[in-house]
Amino acid sequence: MKFKTFAGLAAILAFAAAALPAVAGEYVPAGSTINTVLATQTDLSTKSSQIGDGFTLRVTSANGGDPNFRGAVIRGHVADVRRAGQGRTSILTLAFDSIVYADGHSSPISGTVTKMGGKYDNTVARQALGAGAGAAVGSQTIGRIIGGAAGGVVGILGGAAAGLAYARNNKANYDLAPGQVVVIQTGHALNVPRRQAGQ
Repeated sequence: MKFKTFAGLAAILAFAAAALPAVAGEYVPAGSTINTVLATQTDLSTKSSQIGDGFTLRVTSANGGDPNFRGAVIRGHVADVRRAGQGRTSILTLAFDSIVYADGHSSPISGTVTKMGGKYDNTVARQALGAGAGAAVGSQTIGRIIGGAAGGVVGILGGAAAGLAYARNNKANYDLAPGQVVVIQTGHALNVPRRQAGQ
């Protein structure tokens, strides 16, 4: 009687196991490098992005060229953003939600960005603009106090210096355009589905 009971239970467990979708995978340890490019059509920018904005990264290579990552994408969102300003540096922090493999299987992913291929605003142009504005203001203030042609020269020089200092202190915004590189170091191990022969 006990034998029949155990045999029936074993049959039920075997049927249940067969009904579950098995994902044959390859263990990829935490700390692995995943190279990606921004696949979203719009830029990620400290000027315009908002916290919570979603984005997609296309995996170009990972784990030393592991073919199982071919065709995978990473979905994430902007976790923190701060626009640059006077004495304030820009911040763009990305968070990763899931990685979706070519076969449609997905799993959570965490990691840190070790490299981003975006660029900062042209600070040279902004410094020149700041110097010009400072010169205009300086010639109308300091120059007025001193008076005469000499006052105008001192005012322009003083204003230009002040304008340049202001421009240098006005930090640059950051922009990551579609197709630019984002390198991620994984925060936990991944079970990557194995690609079938011929895929």
